[in-house]
Amino acid sequence: MSKLEGGTAFSALATLLLGDHSGEWQALSTSIERLRLALTEEPQRASSLDLAVLLRQALCFEHARRGYEASPVLLIRHARFSDFMGWTLVGLNATISPDGYKVSALAWQPEWLNKADIQGVDARASSETICRDFTTNSIEGDPFLKSVGRTYYRSVGQRSAVRAALSTPSGGTLVIALPTGEGKSLIFQLAQSIGFTEGERRDGRRVTLVIVPTVALGINHELEAANVCGLPKPLAFQGGNDVQNARIAERIADGTQGLCFVSPEAACGVLRGALRRAAEAGYLHALVIDEAHLVDQWGTGFRTEFQELSGLRRELIAAARPEQRMRTLLLSATLTDNSLETLRSLFGVDGAFESIAAVQLRPEPDYWVAPVAVDEVRIERVMEALNHAPRPAVLYVTKVRDAEVWFSRLWAAGFRRIAKMHGNTERDERELVVNQWRNGLLDIVVGTSAFGLGIDYPHARSVLHACIPETLDRFYQEVGRGGRDGRASLSLIVPSRRDLAIAKAINKISVISIRRGIERWRTMFDRKVKLSNGNFAVRIDDRPGAGEVDIDMFGVTNTDWNLRTLALMARGELVKLLGTPYPRLERVGDWVELDILEEGHLDKNIWTVRVEPVRLEGWMANNRNLALMRRFVENMHCPAEIFEDLYGFARIGRVCSRCNICRDDPERRRSSIKVGEPRSPWIKPIHASLTRLLGSDGRLLVTYDPDHLSKSESRRLGESYRRLQQIGVAKLLILGQQPFDMDRVLSFANTVPFFVSNVKSLALSRLPKGAEIVMVAPEEELESLNLHPRVGSPRIFITSKYLTAPDGRRLVDVFGGRVLTLDEFHARVAE
Repeated sequence: MSKLEGGTAFSALATLLLGDHSGEWQALSTSIERLRLALTEEPQRASSLDLAVLLRQALCFEHARRGYEASPVLLIRHARFSDFMGWTLVGLNATISPDGYKVSALAWQPEWLNKADIQGVDARASSETICRDFTTNSIEGDPFLKSVGRTYYRSVGQRSAVRAALSTPSGGTLVIALPTGEGKSLIFQLAQSIGFTEGERRDGRRVTLVIVPTVALGINHELEAANVCGLPKPLAFQGGNDVQNARIAERIADGTQGLCFVSPEAACGVLRGALRRAAEAGYLHALVIDEAHLVDQWGTGFRTEFQELSGLRRELIAAARPEQRMRTLLLSATLTDNSLETLRSLFGVDGAFESIAAVQLRPEPDYWVAPVAVDEVRIERVMEALNHAPRPAVLYVTKVRDAEVWFSRLWAAGFRRIAKMHGNTERDERELVVNQWRNGLLDIVVGTSAFGLGIDYPHARSVLHACIPETLDRFYQEVGRGGRDGRASLSLIVPSRRDLAIAKAINKISVISIRRGIERWRTMFDRKVKLSNGNFAVRIDDRPGAGEVDIDMFGVTNTDWNLRTLALMARGELVKLLGTPYPRLERVGDWVELDILEEGHLDKNIWTVRVEPVRLEGWMANNRNLALMRRFVENMHCPAEIFEDLYGFARIGRVCSRCNICRDDPERRRSSIKVGEPRSPWIKPIHASLTRLLGSDGRLLVTYDPDHLSKSESRRLGESYRRLQQIGVAKLLILGQQPFDMDRVLSFANTVPFFVSNVKSLALSRLPKGAEIVMVAPEEELESLNLHPRVGSPRIFITSKYLTAPDGRRLVDVFGGRVLTLDEFHARVAE
């Protein structure tokens, strides 16, 4: 099948619209290809309204490709348009001719949007302008990327995140912030496929548990991981499938599961025993929390079971031998200061805790904000927008009922390639929606904030909000569903007068008062059970007291309040949450194990000093987040400035995409500030065997004769590198063209974490800190600083015996550290 682009693809589309189906072709433009598929799919699902919107999008794309110099006209004789009468409604100019309809696109410039683009509100998104190019293959890859079918990284941020993650020490926790679209899933795929730089099992048995907030996200990850990592399904633990879930539990316990995508409820509940057995046997490799910013949003649409994950982690780490303790990786696209501190307080104990961020603001969104209006006017505006917005599009709302109403409204209008997803959507329907969205079969999804979490469908062109999100953070996360292919996208928020009150109500964290918190805690503590290890277990689903108000208080809401009370106490360092007791108590109810950290845990004064600041911190952070959302809706400030204010100027790279300000005056467009390549925060310990090899000052010079290298020498060098990798030497810096066959030298590194970087100067290295090998080509030179002993970061230099030192003498004569020939080096390493 021919793959067409540019004018050739548009000509083929013109032929198809004449009713000629004879040619087999595909378009590289997503807009033209989307229309082609909708016209030819069997069974036919698209309505004439769906097709007309896609037709206009294809015309707008072609207009942009022509530099907006000549508006294209298409002759339409296709049977699917024979009865369509709504041309003007969707921004098309259609005139009847003897041969059919002559159709061209009209610029969409609604009067309710200020300073509309001369080409139309949707012009930039329809143009498919490249804002981030993921196809340049310019980011040098590590050899082990071959294990997941890749050669290059998407960005320097992804590269540094992967290297930092794979360097995480046993029992350690790493928070990783990477922009949407830069491939956070690669991190846990590699963690499972090739492992970490130390403490790996030799029998290959390992389990990487990935916590996901939605079933849809777990399904999406399962499909990708099965293809990339070659793991047998099932990988996603889904409620209602008892046979499949029992199989997953067995494979976790015996270490053969590999990756497993699971909700926090299942991890803390039915899978806990299997996870415990895997940890005890040393099979539990890593705990990954995807969308980790949700841990800080328990009271705003997600479940309080996220609170128990820190306790589960402690339990599983305690069950394993020190050298086999799992790593914890917390992944997110963006993290506020408050979110990071929440993660630190919950996961920053019982092991090292570090973070790494390489977040660049999104360059793709073209931001548009409609003025606040009454509900009826908002409905008219959103419908108008959906008659013009490039596909595929997401319409976000806040409430489940709103999603249902909007779906019905769109269906009644004549749209058919649509779906909805919210908190009450059944599992089978979620799977269907995710698959259809991923395969390009849906043009519009109406969803609450749960839709799209981590679903890496790249070609979404429009994100509309028929609401005001309760935080700017939620808004930015949802805008990130569009343009994941690096091409321009449309962001349009259409607020109504009642939205702000709804946002305030959701934003207001229901933090329990000190008085009420002590009452709940006293009741739980009075009914405690002392465990054999000296800790206590408290029942979290019991009523909070025996008073008139409390006597009938049971159910999920009551359990949530008890868990929130315990979470506040944990953040205030009164208690440590240790998860469900193991083995489980043979008593009625849901129990949580605790370690009491503060003797005065029932003292109101202690609560005032320890707990009240935590309550106040959360309240202030959410208020600020909502205030920034209101500032965005005011449409008077640069979005880049507002996002910088939210996420921290020092932690993100600024990108000014496009908004009301720079559309009106391009001179006011702010310059971009690129994010650099951060360095891994971990410092690898030096293995005793390496210390013996290097000598006292941590330097070793290994020399060879470049004129007498046998063909087998590359294989021998690779074998020595492999042995060094097994004792923690995971870095190789290459200066210049080497006389060795580097493919043969590094063949071992295709399946183990071994980081390789070609550099022009050792000062440019961004590899993790620790022991490293430096290969210096015969024609290269070293600087004096390169040769100094370095505390904690020893170096092995592999050089020609003729290489000169900075002072002009032979390096071998003035090196100062231990010097070995290549043969001697191989022998020492093999010992």
